[in-house]
Amino acid sequence: MILPNAQIVETEHRELRLDEISNYPTLRSIYQLWAAKSPDLPSQLDPTELPPAALPYVMLLDVEHDPDELRVRLAGTRVCELHGGELRGHTTRSFFGAADAQNVLDAARILAETRQASLAHRRYVSLSDRIWTYTRLLLPLSSNGVDIDRFFKVVEPISFTSLR
Repeated sequence: MILPNAQIVETEHRELRLDEISNYPTLRSIYQLWAAKSPDLPSQLDPTELPPAALPYVMLLDVEHDPDELRVRLAGTRVCELHGGELRGHTTRSFFGAADAQNVLDAARILAETRQASLAHRRYVSLSDRIWTYTRLLLPLSSNGVDIDRFFKVVEPISFTSLR
């Protein structure tokens, strides 16, 4: 959102309607792959079935319940490059500021309850003071078919940019 005095609003989390996914071809194909595994939640998505262009923009996040947190199990090469280093092992709070981390955790909590996919536009300030914007798809995963213990996150490649 651009303000009248041309300042950029630095933090935004805006959920999009899932029917808007047709505007994001990479996210749409991954969502279709995930949805085809219904009615059960998949434990994972096979990387060989993903569009090759998506792989550098993928993250696999483990749910940690004590305290409530998400930890990066896997991060694509482009995501790591854009953030300035390897993200594996980092928690949500270690690469987002407090408000942004809470937005991410709140969205994950809702997904765990609803067991639905989430399409969202995000803008945030990294701990290195860069402003990032992107559209992402977040999908719940379950290793036992019941409990949400992981999330698959993918960013639409053309949407991931730095504003500062």
